[in-house]
Amino acid sequence: MTTSKETINELLLKRLSEPDREVAYYAEAPEGGFRPISWAENRSLTLSLAAALADQGLQPGECVGILAEVRHEWVMCDFANLLARLITVGIYPTCTPDQVLYLLQHSECRALIISGAEALDRLAPTLPQCPSLSLIVTMDDDVDAPPGLNVTSLSTLVERGRALLEEHGEGPVLERAEAAEPDDLITLVYTSGTTGPPKGAMLTHRNLFHVTESVSQILDFGPDDRSIVYLPLAHILQRYSVYLGLRVGGMGYYSSRLTELGELLGEVKPTLLVAVPRVLEKIHARATARAAELGGVGQQVFHWAFDIGHQVASIKREGGEPNWFLTQRHKLADRLVLSKVRAKLGGQLRMVASGGAPLAVHLSEWFHAAGILVVEGYGLTETSAPASTGTHDTYRFGTVGKAIPQTDIAIADDGEVLVRGPGVFRGYFKNEEATAEAFRDDGFFHTGDIGELDEDGFLRITDRKKDILITAAGKNISPANIENLLKDHPLIGQAIVYGDARPYLVCALTLDPDEIEPWGREHGCAGISCEDLSRNADVLAQVEAHVTAVNARLARYETLKSWTLLDVPFTPDNGYLTPTLKLKRRVIVGDFGDQLEALYESNDSSGGGASPAR
Repeated sequence: MTTSKETINELLLKRLSEPDREVAYYAEAPEGGFRPISWAENRSLTLSLAAALADQGLQPGECVGILAEVRHEWVMCDFANLLARLITVGIYPTCTPDQVLYLLQHSECRALIISGAEALDRLAPTLPQCPSLSLIVTMDDDVDAPPGLNVTSLSTLVERGRALLEEHGEGPVLERAEAAEPDDLITLVYTSGTTGPPKGAMLTHRNLFHVTESVSQILDFGPDDRSIVYLPLAHILQRYSVYLGLRVGGMGYYSSRLTELGELLGEVKPTLLVAVPRVLEKIHARATARAAELGGVGQQVFHWAFDIGHQVASIKREGGEPNWFLTQRHKLADRLVLSKVRAKLGGQLRMVASGGAPLAVHLSEWFHAAGILVVEGYGLTETSAPASTGTHDTYRFGTVGKAIPQTDIAIADDGEVLVRGPGVFRGYFKNEEATAEAFRDDGFFHTGDIGELDEDGFLRITDRKKDILITAAGKNISPANIENLLKDHPLIGQAIVYGDARPYLVCALTLDPDEIEPWGREHGCAGISCEDLSRNADVLAQVEAHVTAVNARLARYETLKSWTLLDVPFTPDNGYLTPTLKLKRRVIVGDFGDQLEALYESNDSSGGGASPAR
């Protein structure tokens, strides 16, 4: 009997040896839609690429960068790195050339795999400054190589690898892959960070083997499940979900069309969805906005149906069953409204796993009323993604579930969440000082998040330790809670609350580009830019009414005394959001600090009230 070595390679090699499983995953087809990639094709591509990388002189333990949007070749290259025992360094396509150069130099990457000509043209001037880099590979064919760079295509490497396999057989590649040890590094994941250079978290085979094992024991995932792979693969959340798929099976549909998620849901009809809260916020905002457009009886029926859905879901969460009369009303509500909401999301979602930031309780309840369970999970890059999660059977809205098996979660005296377990990273690459600061003597990792554990072991995250605002009156305030309320409007894209050491709070808001364009068409403003619409009187009136409504739900010391609507959206592309759509607070305050400070002057001179800055 073979003893498990507890490596991701063990899981990958098992899948690659399953000829009876026809489809490995689905890739976007050039003509639209998706095409299946069989395990036989996946095996051929992956082993060939691994052989070619080894033939290029890359040694086990050396780093290979991957910079590309979500596409199936990203994972194919990562799998090849696994087999060749190379360390994957995921790089976001939104990184600037200088940021890419820092990551390549710091990790001493020997090779860089990129999407195509656009990325190569953008990076070509800086790549010669990375002395360790000996090979650049483009996923696309027919890319012209700039002078002085050793550039080849992925297809060329694969063909070279196939020739090597024909000459030497698969033995050398498989032997190298099987030699992987649990404590070997599998990836360096650089934290996006809001200040200072990013730190490279060292994750091992053991880390990711154990978190996938633990989650597979408590979540009902299997080979018949379908999911959309659309979050950045450079982020540990999406990478972990890919490795979880190696363990439990299931079909992933790889797509870079994040802005077309609604269409993808209808096309793929996923049974499971991994989402960040902003995705769920937008789904909710669009649904309620469409209901408002119906007006009259249609809007009343929508709200009546969700009221019935809330009643039934609440009873079931408490372990009960609705009475006959409520059951009949629920059947009607489901037929008229709730089933149609589910159909918009593909009609077959069994569960949504939300992570990356806190999810407002009312959103969890709204989706549950529609018949879709949303469970929250919690983790960081340094915990290999999940440290806790809700499950089908064990969840509590407003919490991020309980610690996954083999993981301990504790709360420090100052409220900081501490994590210890086999999923916790080895440390920061080339940064012993930061590594030492990250751990307590008893092995617990400092997460930097503030939270609390209830009597049943459910974890509630309240804020980032460094994000808590302390007003001039000494009140500790979580800006994220207020920001979530502000974003619960279809026209609002992002919100940042400001007021550390100030007498009261103010905020800056941005419009949602995906929602303001159709709003403009419907209100006689077709073709008007988002920038100009941020000064539109009707838009400002809607936003002002919403801020007033939010203030009514807040404690007096939390209320916003003034606000401004910025004419620039916050996106990962312009550097104001991380790739998982979290605010880069220091960057935003650095660029818009004068406008935020001006809100105090305008409000003081106007005598107070929740007023907009014009």
